[in-house]
Amino acid sequence: MKVLNFLRPENGLTEDPLYYLNFEKYEGVARDCYLFMADFYKDLYSGRYDDKEKVVLTLEEPNFCVAPGDKVKLHEVADKILTICPYTAELFDNREFVFFPFSEDWIPPASEKIIDVSYFGSMPKAVPWESYIKNVFTRYNFRFGHYSMGNVPRCSYADKMMMYAATKVAVVHGLCNINPQTAERYYNFPYGDLNAAFSQLDKGWAPQIKSRMFEAAFARCVILCQKDPWNPIEKFFEPEKDFLYFEDEEDLKKILNHVVNNYDEFDQMRENAYNKAVNNYTTKHFVEKFLK
Repeated sequence: MKVLNFLRPENGLTEDPLYYLNFEKYEGVARDCYLFMADFYKDLYSGRYDDKEKVVLTLEEPNFCVAPGDKVKLHEVADKILTICPYTAELFDNREFVFFPFSEDWIPPASEKIIDVSYFGSMPKAVPWESYIKNVFTRYNFRFGHYSMGNVPRCSYADKMMMYAATKVAVVHGLCNINPQTAERYYNFPYGDLNAAFSQLDKGWAPQIKSRMFEAAFARCVILCQKDPWNPIEKFFEPEKDFLYFEDEEDLKKILNHVVNNYDEFDQMRENAYNKAVNNYTTKHFVEKFLK
C-alpha cells in the first residue's frame, strides 16, 4: 500500500485529524494499492495513479459526496471507497462503511481530569450549539477549540489530545451543516432520492460521523452526545453503557451538572468506551479489517 495523504497547507487545516492517522506505518503489511486521503480529488482524477487499485478513504461523507461537482463521480473513478456514511455505503457496490480510525500512537495516558467539559470542532447550525457554549459551558472550566474561534483556537492536535485526556465530559454531535440551497445537488447524486442521509437537507443538516467521538473515548472522557434523527454514534458505541445522550440545552445543563458533580458514578462508562475503542477502532484495526 502507498499512502497518498494530500495535505493542502493553504486551506489552514493542517491540524486536521486526517493528518495524524499514521497509516504510513502499515504500508508494508496492507495489500498492494494506493490509499487516497484528505484533499485527494484532483489527484485521483489525474490518471497518474491508474497502475494499481485506487482505494479512497473519505471521512466527510455524506458531505462532499458530490465533490468536485456533477461531471465526475467519485464511485466512477475509485476502485474502492471507504466511507464513514453508512447510508451512502449501502447504495453502492464499491463503497464500504468504516469507522473513523484513531492512531494507537496518539492514545493519551490516563490523566487527572481537571477540565470539566470540552468541545472541539465546528458548530452545527441546525441546533443552538453557539448557545450551548455561551450559556452552558461558561459555567464550568471548559475548552472550546476550532480553527478560527474558541478559547483554544488553532490548537495543535497534540494539545487537543492532551486537553481531552484532562477533560471530564466531552460534548459531541454527529451532524454536518448542509446549505439547503445546494440540496438539489445531493438529490441529483446517484440514488439521492433513496439516501437516508439526505432526508432532512431542507433543515440544513445531515448525519456525519466525527473523529471527536472516538478521540473522547480514547481519552477516557464521559461522552455526552446531541441526539438527532440518525444518531450515527450508535454504530460504534452503546447509549447508557458507553455514552449519554442529551436532547436540548436544558437537558444538556441538567445532565452535564450531574456528571461533573458525580463523576465517580461514570467511571465504568468511561472505561467501557475506552476499552471498546482500543479493542476495535485503532488504525491498526482499520488496516486489518479493510486494507489487507
